[in-house]
Amino acid sequence: MLDLATEDPVLKVERPTISAQAREITRAPARTFDPSSIWMWILGAAALLAAAVILLLRYFPFSEKSVTESLRETFPSELTIDHFETVYFPHPGCKAQGVTFRSAGSAPGSTPIATIQTLTIQGSYSDLLWRPHHVSNVFLEGLRIHVPTLNDVGSFNGGYTDSKVTIGELLTRGAVLDFARSDGKPPVRFEIHELQLQDASAKGGMGYRVNLRNPTPPGEIKSTGHFGPFNAGEPHKTQISGSYSFEQADLSVFDGIAGIVSAEGKFSGPLGHVYVEGTTDTPDFEVLRSKHANRLSTRFQAWVNGVNGDVTLNNVKASYLNTEINATGSVAHKQGWDRKFTSLDFAVSGGHIQDILRIFVSEKRPPLDGITSFQAHVTVPPDGKPFLKEVTLQGDFDIGAGRFENPPRQQSVDELSQTGRGIKKGKDIDTNENAAEHVTSQVHGHVDVKNGIANFTALAFSVPGADALMNGTFNMLNEKVNLHGNLRMDSKFSQSTSGIKALFAKVLDPFLNKKQGSVVPVLVDGTYNNPHFGLDLNPIKE
Repeated sequence: MLDLATEDPVLKVERPTISAQAREITRAPARTFDPSSIWMWILGAAALLAAAVILLLRYFPFSEKSVTESLRETFPSELTIDHFETVYFPHPGCKAQGVTFRSAGSAPGSTPIATIQTLTIQGSYSDLLWRPHHVSNVFLEGLRIHVPTLNDVGSFNGGYTDSKVTIGELLTRGAVLDFARSDGKPPVRFEIHELQLQDASAKGGMGYRVNLRNPTPPGEIKSTGHFGPFNAGEPHKTQISGSYSFEQADLSVFDGIAGIVSAEGKFSGPLGHVYVEGTTDTPDFEVLRSKHANRLSTRFQAWVNGVNGDVTLNNVKASYLNTEINATGSVAHKQGWDRKFTSLDFAVSGGHIQDILRIFVSEKRPPLDGITSFQAHVTVPPDGKPFLKEVTLQGDFDIGAGRFENPPRQQSVDELSQTGRGIKKGKDIDTNENAAEHVTSQVHGHVDVKNGIANFTALAFSVPGADALMNGTFNMLNEKVNLHGNLRMDSKFSQSTSGIKALFAKVLDPFLNKKQGSVVPVLVDGTYNNPHFGLDLNPIKE
């Protein structure tokens, strides 16, 4: 029998061996899940989270203390908040209710500078890490701002901060802006339907979009642009720019006029001297006394003081029917007056007198056609009187190629021309109306208007064969006429009439006749609609 255990030099079988490392592995027990290790990770993460929460609570930018300090820094005043709530999820922020700003040292019960029903601030955790000075959104509900009079404005020194905070968007709806009046009357109120500020910061200013109700004249204003950065040391140097539209503004709130005006334009420059250019259109402009509604449109360039509201009109071109009116002037504060004083200069060259007359007379057709040019200086002091009693005017005017639309009046002018040339009434006149001679008139003079009365000096009226030089008044309130002067004719006075009147005229010829023609003292009285022409038996000596 073969013994496999013995060594055979030919057949040698070695028994397999196991290495020491393998034996160690073999002997090592199988590993099992250890719950203590995951808890260590959880505890570590919890510790980090707890540290983050502690740091967040300690340095949370939307805490009541941080927000209150920031508001007081921005608007130095007596600040009160009825209720404050810090919000951590889903977005970091806060909500403050019953926010009130009062002037320092103001009396109890006095009107606050500003109130906010609800102030909501919303940020994001990513901004806390990467942009710690950025606030995503601010919402203001029930905002009310009261701007005191100039005498009281010094008690509130706010509106500027060197804070590094930027606001992505600030939005308010239904806000009210009141400007107090020194005369004790209700404040001037602007109803702000919506105001949106974008990328607001102390260093970069802010973009804005606003939609509001203008109080006088009432109408809707929309504007977009950029404001700032605010110059605290010299506020009037703060830059502003943008565009605007003004829709459905009702002019009937002003005494004596009516119409719905729309306007649009753009502006830029420092707050104390903003350059504005734009256009206005009033399809139905009407002076109530004349009862004519016609289109009035303007193109203008102006400078506006955004601090006190003064306006300087640099160049205004107004078109009324077929006549263009150029104007310059100002609507601004003036020493000795509580309200704004209006001062304007008007000029018309080659206009149509019939267009101008539509503003002042109520006849369906203007009484006179012709080409007119005039220059006038107009002031409207804020006396509170009716417009015709309040306005003052000094001007020079010229009317060429004038023809009266009223046939009887034009006939009187034609007869005056015929009389001046020695053509007696009823003779050598073509009675056919269509073939009748219609002469044109030339009128020029100077006028001063005050307290509703127009005072004419050097009022010259001329037609072929005759011309008159007169002085006197026209009462714009009751339309009474009172003019006195001299009528110069190319013919002798006695040649202007016939029959028994000619006999009396010949008696006056030695007193009235000159080397060339005659000079007759005349007067015009009565009313605008019913004037009376005649000899002036008691002429005024100059």
